[in-house]
Amino acid sequence: MENIETIIGVILVAFLTTFFGKILKKKEPKKAPPKDTSSDIARENIQQTLNEEVEAIEKDLTGDSPADDLAARGNARKRRK
Repeated sequence: MENIETIIGVILVAFLTTFFGKILKKKEPKKAPPKDTSSDIARENIQQTLNEEVEAIEKDLTGDSPADDLAARGNARKRRK
């Protein structure tokens, strides 16, 4: 009977040591992901295109015939697609 109690005790101590060892183990700090330069370039291009389009629309709104200018811009955009 003493052998069984010893074996169960050893197994229990080994299990608890493993279990608490994993919980108490210090985790490595997470590193920031690498910077993605291709998405930065794409984002800059999209922003530049947007700014150019907004400037062109503002120019059309302040022209002699804003309705005609905006209609022409809309028709040209439909043809591009």
